[in-house]
Parts: sequence; C-alpha cells; structure tokens
Amino acid sequence: MGAGYPINFALSPGGETRLKQNALYVKYASSTFGNIDLATLKADLAGVMATAQSAEICAYLSWLVRTKVLSAP
Repeated sequence: MGAGYPINFALSPGGETRLKQNALYVKYASSTFGNIDLATLKADLAGVMATAQSAEICAYLSWLVRTKVLSAP
C-alpha cells in the first residue's frame, strides 16, 4: 500500500492474493461501475459471512457500493 490513509480499504499482508481469489471479486473486477447493479451488489455484500476472514471482501464490496453511489447520475 502506498503512502497516505486507506480511505476505501487496505489489505493485510497476503490480502491481495486472497481478495483476487474470491468469487465476488472475480465477479465485479471485470465490470465497469456503470454496469454494476447496486441492488445485486448490496445483496452480495449482505450474503458475506461476518467473520474476520471476510473483512477484505467486505471492504472491497463496500468500496464498490460507495463508488457506485457517487458515480450515479
């Protein structure tokens, strides 16, 4: 991670590898923000287990939600 504060999300050591292997990351990583359905994204986030191991995917999906809302017309 570069200098500064991780306003959106930060990854622990090894976290990038775990994140990129997550099915939800794979699902959204090849999408544009304009093509992401917010309701589906929120449903996917709601379906993530609330564990420490899911923190990285939760942070990623939350960042997607914030960015999707900010980019809405």
